[in-house]
Amino acid sequence: MKKILFILIILIFPLQLSAQYGWTNAEIYLKNGTVLKGEANLTMMSKDINLKKEKVKFRTNKNGKKSKYIPEEVDYIIFTIKSQEKENGKKITKTKKAKYIPIYLNNKQTKLGFAELIIDGKMQLVGRTVSVQRGGGIMFPSDPNVPNSKPIYSPFYIFNHNEIMFLKEGEKPEVFNQTSLTKSFKKRASKYFKDCPILQNKIKNKDFKKEDLEAIVNYYNSSCN
Repeated sequence: MKKILFILIILIFPLQLSAQYGWTNAEIYLKNGTVLKGEANLTMMSKDINLKKEKVKFRTNKNGKKSKYIPEEVDYIIFTIKSQEKENGKKITKTKKAKYIPIYLNNKQTKLGFAELIIDGKMQLVGRTVSVQRGGGIMFPSDPNVPNSKPIYSPFYIFNHNEIMFLKEGEKPEVFNQTSLTKSFKKRASKYFKDCPILQNKIKNKDFKKEDLEAIVNYYNSSCN
């Protein structure tokens, strides 16, 4: 009963999104060497039904003309995200830089999308936020541009994303943050890191768990060949 309650608590854990899906101050670095400075908008994509090709929208200012760019045209995007937090009873404004890169979403490497680069290196940790259909209902994350907006449904979230992925060069990224009733994190991660026995053993011995994704990637980059 306690395990069921724990899972339910995880499943309803509130989602908080950064404002990268609304119009946000950004710099877009194109593959042709052009740097666009102004505001950018990333469309929320569906995980289960993806009928559109991912694009980033750009405008120089609120009244500027909009243009669109597909991942194949983009080297990376830097979003400047501002948020207000309370410290010692006072509201303060904090600024975060979020770097987004194009990533392949299929094994054939024919489909590209955008993801936030959380950790860089020979192995990368990247994150995406997508709408997810579960049990006949659709989960739409809260809109950062709408005051008091709340998500309808949220599974297990960290890093402000509902898909956190390990990414090895030349491979499709693998999602590792979500709960699975068919295969444990330990089994999946142990198989995934078969190229690094020392890390594989640490995962098997539970020195690293699902909550330690950043530490796992840092360890791989520093200690695995």
